[in-house]
Amino acid sequence: MVPMFKLFILFLMLLILLLKVACGGNGQVQPLDTEEITADANDEYIPEIIEPYLIPDIPQHNTYIVSLEVNPETRTAEGISRIVFTNRSGEPMTQIVLRSFLNAFEENVYPRPYPEHLIRRMEQHDDQRGYMTFGYASINNETVQHSIDGTVITLNLEEPLEPYATVNLILQYSAYVPKLGHSIGGNDYAMWFGMFLPVLAIHGSDGWHTEPFYPVGRPFFLETANYRVEITTPARYTVVGTGQRTEEILDDTKITTFVVDMVRDFAFAVLSPYYNTISTETESGVEINFHYRSETAARRADEILDVARLSMEHFEYRVGFYAFPQVNIVEANLLYNSMPFSQMVFLDMGPYTGHAALSRSLGSQWFSGIVGVNRVREPWLDTGLSRFVQAGIVNNTPELLHNHIENEQQIAARRGGLSLSNGLWAYTNRNYYIDTHGRMASVMIYELMRLMGEEYFWQFINLYYQTFAFQIATADDFISLAEEVHGYSLQAFFNGWLMWVSPEPPPEEEDDYEQN
Repeated sequence: MVPMFKLFILFLMLLILLLKVACGGNGQVQPLDTEEITADANDEYIPEIIEPYLIPDIPQHNTYIVSLEVNPETRTAEGISRIVFTNRSGEPMTQIVLRSFLNAFEENVYPRPYPEHLIRRMEQHDDQRGYMTFGYASINNETVQHSIDGTVITLNLEEPLEPYATVNLILQYSAYVPKLGHSIGGNDYAMWFGMFLPVLAIHGSDGWHTEPFYPVGRPFFLETANYRVEITTPARYTVVGTGQRTEEILDDTKITTFVVDMVRDFAFAVLSPYYNTISTETESGVEINFHYRSETAARRADEILDVARLSMEHFEYRVGFYAFPQVNIVEANLLYNSMPFSQMVFLDMGPYTGHAALSRSLGSQWFSGIVGVNRVREPWLDTGLSRFVQAGIVNNTPELLHNHIENEQQIAARRGGLSLSNGLWAYTNRNYYIDTHGRMASVMIYELMRLMGEEYFWQFINLYYQTFAFQIATADDFISLAEEVHGYSLQAFFNGWLMWVSPEPPPEEEDDYEQN
């Protein structure tokens, strides 16, 4: 008699054999041949062939490979950019559109890039104008026709660029940098280049975004991209900019190279030997460098660096960790206290009366640099959020913050006459813009925090930052995510605030030096 355990073993072996047969001998379960079974039942059956949709393996970001030669004595630059561009629109393109924001400073481009009351002051001398001219443009080594209309460069394609196709654009250009205090400018000691390089416009559902360089706010709406930038200068100059820097000195020239990925823009400054640099680090290890020249800056350098460090740490605590290893603050001559760009802040010591504007510019690293927003249409997503989070640095108790917000509301209600639904096209006065998209927006966000509860509100802000980092967020995205965290509809709340209109404004005043 066969022992029971041997019968059990034989049964298991038989079961394994049957499973192998069912699996086709390879250990994987084979699907039933439904086509054959159905055909036996109905000879007229024609099986439907379904081809799976494959997501194309395309680059996530465009890449700019740039070679520049800058002459600070003549305030000129010569450049060649190779742009690796992928059509991610999902439809064929017959044109590729770029922006050259320096051309906003040409003589016959409108609107002018500064408020009306400053036009005579800014344009009384020829050296206050700037421009960029283009020698040639090519796509995949084939010359293409291009046209320039103010800040808009249009490349006309002979054949449509199909969806998900990648091409190499090459642009050759020459530039003259104005001697004025704007995003691009220079003086006897330095040149600063914010939004200088020709960059691709954003292509959305309504086509290419070609909004003008409006006189108020920062009218720049860009996707993140990768940059490889090589800048040649006289050897005695130092170049600081966005990304990791390396230097090479060849006789009387210096080649400074920057490498950085996933940034909203590329900015840099060319500094004479009269500049000094001091540095510090945040608790998380972010390096902060302050490059300065004037006696005023020298007296306050340590103080300014401390403010920058505390501001960065506060935004990291409230919003999320900064995504890059360093940020540079560069003293320049500006119309405003400060101007922020990716990993860069240009700072003017002339009207510098406080640290709030510097803190808000650093906050813009989070709210328009890492999280992209359309600052032309919905600038409060940067200006208002940065202002509200920054307010908590000094107003660090509920009572202090409440009093601060009440004061913000009183100032905002005195003038403006516009709502948060008005984009930059509605503003010719800088103060009205700040009162609406800065002060009134920060009041709205404060009331949102009170409605949601402080704990859930900061969870929402952190989730907003994580969700839309390196992407583009809209007001609808902001509201939807707030509703998701809150658990209730917030449409009535936001509708009331976004359509807020202040009383009629008093006579125009220009006493506020904030640009952000």
